[in-house]
Order: sequence, then structure tokens, then C-alpha cells
Amino acid sequence: MAFEQTRLSDGAELFFWPTNKFKTTTVRVLLRQPLSAGAGQGALLPMVVRRGTRNLPEPIALSRALDALYGADLRGDVIKLGEEQVLIFHVEAANATYLDGEDPLRGAVDLLGDVLFDPRIEDGGFNPSWVAQEKENLLRRIQGIYSDKAHYAQLRLIETMCAGEDYAIPRLGRPEEIESITPHSLYARWQEILRTAPIAVYIVGDLQQDRAQEEAERLLDRLSRRDPKAPGSASKHVVPPEPRHVTDHQPVSQGKLAFGFTTDRRADAPNYPALVMMNGIYGSFSHSKLFQEVRERHSLAYYAYSQIDGLKGLMFVQSGIEFQNRGQAEEIILGQLEAMRRGDFREQEMRDTLAGIESQILQSVDAPSEAIMTDFELRAAARPTDPEARIAALREVDAAAIVQAAKAVSLDTVYFLDGQEGS
Repeated sequence: MAFEQTRLSDGAELFFWPTNKFKTTTVRVLLRQPLSAGAGQGALLPMVVRRGTRNLPEPIALSRALDALYGADLRGDVIKLGEEQVLIFHVEAANATYLDGEDPLRGAVDLLGDVLFDPRIEDGGFNPSWVAQEKENLLRRIQGIYSDKAHYAQLRLIETMCAGEDYAIPRLGRPEEIESITPHSLYARWQEILRTAPIAVYIVGDLQQDRAQEEAERLLDRLSRRDPKAPGSASKHVVPPEPRHVTDHQPVSQGKLAFGFTTDRRADAPNYPALVMMNGIYGSFSHSKLFQEVRERHSLAYYAYSQIDGLKGLMFVQSGIEFQNRGQAEEIILGQLEAMRRGDFREQEMRDTLAGIESQILQSVDAPSEAIMTDFELRAAARPTDPEARIAALREVDAAAIVQAAKAVSLDTVYFLDGQEGS
């Protein structure tokens, strides 16, 4: 897999993967904005914008247009990428090879362009009823996250650990911000994003480079007065003098124990692969130390795993435990990190971890959406995008480099979601 990069207009680029591996052609537009610019508005926009256009002013009309394009699929979403929010608009159409000469790609690109650049507008704003409905839907999504206590614990950990930093802003924004959004303020924000956001157009499918570039340029030809802002680097995390310990109480049946750690490297560092290997041995797989020691050997946790955010240079651990096991679980989780610092891991653990990460890398190209997001996130982190190059870098990591990476991991914050007395 290799995406071919082509610069289009100001702040817009095409990334094209010519392949006959899939029966569809995928076009995905990604727009980057700082989380601090309004995460709630950013999360709401894909939900509102995709509901209709000036020419197709009702959702049913848009749905019929997609059906006429042999069931083309139109979607929108947002992700959090370090201290940025990425708005995603996606259309997928059947490959012409399977349609006896019919080619729905052009119509699908036109439809995506209408959604992005010619939405239904009323009195200088988005349709008020759509905005009201999607605000309710978004608030329910956020409430669903709060109801998922493992996810809630992670949010609270980051909110505490990174207080005052953009990284603490949730992907979907905060309820108080969303409630204040109006149809006019949302449309004004959409126009600002189209004017300033770096734009990446990804195309995956069985077509030639010149056709892919033609479709991308045609998609963006309605953009005007662009003044794109280059994405900024993540702010430096402020490390506390001593690790923080925070406990919340809720009527929950299971405790959530979460840890936040700082590291000495981000994803663009030459020694980053050693941190990836260290994290894998420590807590990313079923053979990892956290799973084997905390869950299997001591039966202290329903789950226990670690993950790293290379854009911010942080590592996190999540576990679900019985309330009375907090002290022992915390001791063992931190003890396994200390074991990594001593080099207390076997060659077999290194081999198993390398095989697990290689499998993840190779599986990331099994679907167009996964391949696109993997490439996009790697480029944002200034990491190699070629799968073989990434695997080769991991194979070069030795035990000494893993120990060095573990020694640079430092505890920052411990968060525990405890039960309520009598619950």
C-alpha cells in the first residue's frame, strides 16, 4: 500500500491509493481544526451538513439520490487527533468494473461537493429544526459516553491530568457549549472551517492517477477565498511535582482505575518504535504483563491494558476492578512497569509483541477507511507511512532500547472511580 501525494489548491492535498483490492471507490475529505476552536460545533457539523443540500433539501431526497448511484454511502464523523479535531466526510460508490460500464463515481463526488459547499441554508443559517434535532442527538451521544464508565474514567483522567491544555477538551465537545449553538453560529463556523482548515482528500480505488486528481479538483473547485492555517504542534504538558491522585464516587458496581504517564518522546522521535514495543510488552496484548499478572495470575481486574498517544507523548493504563482491590491492583500495575525498567521480560515476549504489532499494521490496509485513517494519522504524527518501513523499524528495537523507553515513563496522575457508600 502506498498513497501518492499531490498538492491541489492552497492548503489542500490529494492522497491516492490505486488498487483493485476493493469493489468500491472511496472518497474521504478530512478537515483539521484546533479543539479549542469549538469542538462541539465541529462535532455537530457533519451531522447537520449531511442532511440535505440546496438542490436536495430533504434527507429523503438525498437518500434517493444515493440509491440512484447504486447505493452509494455518504457518512460524516469527527475524531480527536492530539489537540486537533478532524471533521470527516466520506462517500463510497460501487466500482465501475462491476456495473457493466456504469460509473457512479462522478455523481457521488458531485453529491459530496453539494453537501460540503452547497448545503441547505435558511435566512443565513442552517435549517433550525435540523440543528435542534442534531443537538439533541449529540447530547445523547455524550451522555452515552458518560454512561460508559470505562470511557468516563478515561475522560476524567485526561481532564485532570491535562487541565488547562487543549488536549483535555473532549472529542465531541462539552454539553454547555453545544446547548449555546445556533443555526447562524454553526453556519458561520462552517464557513470559517472551509476557509482556514487544511484539507486532505483521500481516494482509494481502481482508477488512474489523472482521474483521481480530476475528481479531487472538481470536488474542491467551489472553494474560494482560502486562507489555510498550518496545524500547530501539541502544547507541552505541565508535569506535577508529585503524582496526583483523584477519586470520584458514583453508584457503580465496578471500580475504574486509570493511570496517566508522561514519556520522553513523541511519535516523530527516532526512538519512538522502542516506546511502541515497550507499551506492547507492558499492556497492549493478551500476552502482555498487565493482562497476565493483573487479570490472569492475581484475578484483580476484569480488564487491564495500556496505550500511548504519540502526538502528545503520553501513556495511559485502564483497568476495571473490585473496589476493595484498588491498593493491590495499583501496586501490581506500577510494579509491572518497574519490571520493564529492570529489563524483566523475555525474548519470547518481545517476539510475541512484534508479531502482534505487525499483524495490526498489516490489517490496517484491509479496508479503505482503515487504510485512509492510518495513513492520515501517521502523516499528522510525522511517522513513516509505509507498512514495511514501520515493521522494519520495530524489528531494529532491542531489549536495551525497550528498557530505556520504560525508564523514561513517569507516573503523572492516578484516577479512581469508586462506588458510593451504601450503593
